[in-house]
Amino acid sequence: MTGAPNECTVDLGNALLQIATTIEEHAEDAAMATVRRALTMQDTIGTLELARLTDTLLTHCAGLAVGIETIPSDERPVRGQGALRDWARLKQDGPGTGPLGPWSYARMLAVVGRSMVTALRDHRATTERRPPYVARPGLPPLTPSSS
Repeated sequence: MTGAPNECTVDLGNALLQIATTIEEHAEDAAMATVRRALTMQDTIGTLELARLTDTLLTHCAGLAVGIETIPSDERPVRGQGALRDWARLKQDGPGTGPLGPWSYARMLAVVGRSMVTALRDHRATTERRPPYVARPGLPPLTPSSS
């Protein structure tokens, strides 16, 4: 058989954007689960478990900071700017000395992580391209959440 193979043109832009958004949301959900765990602990945990928690929070915050830094500064939410400032300070200072230093450091990382996730989600909500309503002639409009 001779001749040119069949060609197919596909716009991958929207598909890739949807995949990337899903991956980002999954990472944010994982970060928020760790944040909730850190902020709702009422019992003292062991040194090793606290070190693991702190390491996980540091990893989440580093990844979330990259996401916030990719937002143009004029579009970056104020919460995101504050979270980046606090993140830089926490990285620079590290945990304090004394018996509550490591515990307070982990809790502050959790607070910063929560602010970062909130800022990313707020930004995404303002930039998503969704029609606000679905047209239904003769019927009340449907909101996206009711479909």
